[in-house]
Amino acid sequence: MSFEDLHEYVEYLSKKNDLIIVNDEVNPDLELTQILSEEERVGKGRAIFFKNVKGKEVPAIGNLFATKEKMEAILGDTAYNIGQRLKSLLRLPDPSESMLSRGIEMLREAGGARPKLSGSFGLGIQEMEKVDLGRYPITRTWPEDKAPFITLPMVITKNPVTGDKNIGMYRMQVYDSETTGMHWHIHKDGAGHFDEKKASGSKMMEVAVVLGADPLTMFSAVAPLPGMIDEFSFSGLIAKKRLDIVKGRSVDLEYPKNFEIVLEGYIDPSETRVEGPFGDHTGYYSLEEEFPVFHVKKILERKGRVYPTTIVGQLWHEDVIIGKTIERMFLPLIQSQVPEIVDINTMEEAVFHNMVVVSIKKRYPGHAKKIMFALWGMGQMMFSKIIVVVDNDINIHDRKQVIWAMTTRIDPQRDVVIIPGTVTDTLDHPAGLLNYGSKMGIDATRKGKSEGYNRIWPEVLKMDEQVAEEVKTKWEKMGL
Repeated sequence: MSFEDLHEYVEYLSKKNDLIIVNDEVNPDLELTQILSEEERVGKGRAIFFKNVKGKEVPAIGNLFATKEKMEAILGDTAYNIGQRLKSLLRLPDPSESMLSRGIEMLREAGGARPKLSGSFGLGIQEMEKVDLGRYPITRTWPEDKAPFITLPMVITKNPVTGDKNIGMYRMQVYDSETTGMHWHIHKDGAGHFDEKKASGSKMMEVAVVLGADPLTMFSAVAPLPGMIDEFSFSGLIAKKRLDIVKGRSVDLEYPKNFEIVLEGYIDPSETRVEGPFGDHTGYYSLEEEFPVFHVKKILERKGRVYPTTIVGQLWHEDVIIGKTIERMFLPLIQSQVPEIVDINTMEEAVFHNMVVVSIKKRYPGHAKKIMFALWGMGQMMFSKIIVVVDNDINIHDRKQVIWAMTTRIDPQRDVVIIPGTVTDTLDHPAGLLNYGSKMGIDATRKGKSEGYNRIWPEVLKMDEQVAEEVKTKWEKMGL
């Protein structure tokens, strides 16, 4: 199923007894996110609706993506099945198909996902008389955070050269009632649009920030999409229906018609301001740094609006669920390009990109290293600091098996590869330079003579299958 808007999703959660309504006054300074954190810590992950946020006019809701069950309800299917659909959409024609017929099929599937521009905003939309970010329950999550931050914004920008649009999710520190920071890292599409605008000499870059929409479109803003598909089309493709969008009132940008709150404004490419520190998903505070400044010129709200929020900080919060959903969803696309890959585990303990474990059907010498370099050259996999490649007899989601393979199937001098001078994630704090560091690849596959291993590789211990089956039949008789 797909949800028309955030309110329909919240109603669904309520019917599933997966929603808590808090009527008591809650402080947006540390307390609100600590309540969300405790709910996840006890293993329930229920969404929490805060009706009475201290000093704020608008209610808040969090833990919208906090369980696998929630994500499957939002997607309408398992993440892996969605990935198979994406793989099918992008596949080349079979020998029995003509390029023309396959092209027509792809256009039909993808064309039906294109967003649909509506001529009106619909009923219940109000333009605020005064721009005042102070009315919203924007939270401060960690004690050393410099200020409150917007944590679930859908930031909409446009490439000034190509006209391509992007919807990204970048944290936004609130400076005052009308301005925020725009913390987009150098590798992000929004930052690319900003650089193009700056190079053109223009003094204004229009930006729209959506706070709350249907949960699938919100998820699309964080998905690492291939360049040929935008976030709104991705949402429509998964939902199997076109997303209704509207053109902004003061900006030449479109955004979802089902928004809760929209901030319309601009960024001056010549203006930056110190942002941070801020507790990040790495488990550390991101340090102070210069970032662009977003000026809010107009705010629109829908009737009954609610402000969505999340926890950004050391795992494990709902960003783990989102990360694992992305992993399962994009595995089929990765396999379509590198078919030897059996499975991938982006390790949540390693903040996903810091350590990736891959199992393969190894066929030839150097195969594991080929896989490493293929992944490093693939979209956001370029941020993977450590890639471990194991044989397909290892369950890569079992940490014990992974560590066993890493320690019993490598010779460090031969099987560890260090790649200096490579791109790193902006939040890779150990790197000697910002955005520039090194990679490590570990070939934890079994070696043979073709790779210069002239000894006999020992067999893995395994019980005789007949004995194992006989013991199963005797188990209850033995009183076990």
